[in-house]
Amino acid sequence: MNIGSTSSLNDTLLRLNQAEQDDRLKKLASAKRINSAADDAAGLQIANRLTAQNSGTLQTEQNLYDGLSLANLADQSLQGVTDGLNEIGRLAAQAGSGILNADDKAALQKQVNAITAGIKDQIANTEFAGKKLFSADGSIALGGEKAQLTLKTSDLTKQLQDGGVFTIDLTQADGVEKALAVVKSSTTQIDNQRTDIGATANALTSAARNLSNQNVNEQAAISRIADLDYAKASTELVQSQIREQAGIAVAAQGRVQSEQALQLLS
Repeated sequence: MNIGSTSSLNDTLLRLNQAEQDDRLKKLASAKRINSAADDAAGLQIANRLTAQNSGTLQTEQNLYDGLSLANLADQSLQGVTDGLNEIGRLAAQAGSGILNADDKAALQKQVNAITAGIKDQIANTEFAGKKLFSADGSIALGGEKAQLTLKTSDLTKQLQDGGVFTIDLTQADGVEKALAVVKSSTTQIDNQRTDIGATANALTSAARNLSNQNVNEQAAISRIADLDYAKASTELVQSQIREQAGIAVAAQGRVQSEQALQLLS
C-alpha cells in the first residue's frame, strides 16, 4: 500500500472539487452560466451578438414610441388650429346677419384677428424636443434601423397665409362669403394632414408592437444561452460539498491509518 500516493491523490481530488465549488458559487452569485469564454466560448459569442441585436431592438422601439408622442402632439396642435378656424367660421356666419351694423362687424373682426394671432402663436410654439413641427415643408424620420417611418411636415403658417386665413376681413362687403370659403378650404387641408398623421401614428404603434414581441424573443434566447439554471446549479453545489466532506473524511481516515501502519512497522 502506497500511503503517500493515496494521500496525494486525495488532496488533488479535494483541490479539483474546491475549484468546481468556487466556479459554481461565482455562477450563482452572477446568475450567469457564462461568465468568461472558458465557460462556453461559442455560447458567449452568440449571447454577445444577440445582446447587441437586442440593444438595437430596444432603442428602435423607444424611438418609435417617441415618434408616436410627436405625432400625437402634432395632431393635437392641428386640432387647435381647426378649432380656431371653426370659431372664425362661426363669427363669419354671425357677421352675415342683416341686423348687424358696421360697428358690430368691426367688433367681430377684432375677435377674428385675436383668433388668427392665437393660431400663429400655436403653430410657432408647436415643437417636440426643441424641433419645430410646422416651420417648413419636409419630413421627420422616426424609428431606427429596424423600423424606419417618416412624418410629413409643412410650413403651416405659409399654408394658411396662402389660403387667405390671415387676411379675412368681415367688414368688407364680400367678407363673409370669402371668410366662409377660406375656412372651408383650410379646414379640409388640415383634415388631410391629420389623416396622414393618424396613419403614421397607427404605423408607429404597429411597428413598436412588433419590436416589443421581437424583444421578448431575443431576451428569451439570451437567457437560454447565458443565464444560470439555479435549481441545477444549487443541486450540483450541494453534491460537490458532500464530495468535499467525504474527501476530508477519507483524508483524515487515511492519516489515522498511515499513523497506525507506521506504529506497527516500528
